[in-house]
Amino acid sequence: MKTKNNLTTGIIIGICVIVLPLILMGTTYTTEKNNKYEIHSQMNQGHYVRGFLLNTETGETWYLNDDKKIKHK
Repeated sequence: MKTKNNLTTGIIIGICVIVLPLILMGTTYTTEKNNKYEIHSQMNQGHYVRGFLLNTETGETWYLNDDKKIKHK
């Protein structure tokens, strides 16, 4: 009788130690995307001269040259 009680207790503890954390980790997983745009540019004497602007949601890109913004096709 004593070994049966330890076996049952061990199974319950094993379920709580392994299965319960897996359930909790699986339900609390979230991802957030904070930045919609990324800028990749080159600097010339402290001023941004050229570069690319990328919309991370749609994949659109623009070419930046001084004060001009030209959309890629």
